[in-house]
Amino acid sequence: RSKGVILNISSAAGMYPTPLLTLYSASKAFVDYFSRGLHAEYKSKGIIVQSVMPYYVATKMSKISKPSFDKPTPETYVRAAIGTVGLQSQTNGCLPHAFMGWVFSILPTSTVMNLLMKTNKQIRARFLKKKMKEK
Repeated sequence: RSKGVILNISSAAGMYPTPLLTLYSASKAFVDYFSRGLHAEYKSKGIIVQSVMPYYVATKMSKISKPSFDKPTPETYVRAAIGTVGLQSQTNGCLPHAFMGWVFSILPTSTVMNLLMKTNKQIRARFLKKKMKEK
């Protein structure tokens, strides 16, 4: 039909190697690169392929129950992300996530990886502490 849109859901975790989430991060980077390659191949045929790379969204999966400015509801996030279709082949989906992506992009990679390592160690420690209390 010479027109269409394919939205592949990746993750902001695929923007940089993410310590303690290495396999997840690598698989999301694959989705992003795969999408960008397909977009380049099919753009001339009228088919848009977009990689959507969200940060946290308030969902059961993320265990974030209370939405906030930088952690929107799924409905708010999807509405914003759909507004980016056709504008760019890669998107963080909404303005707060785009801003966070920009901030990370101007930082040295080593700084980002150190920050991610520290954050993920804290998350893991809280999880393990909670699991120990349940025993």
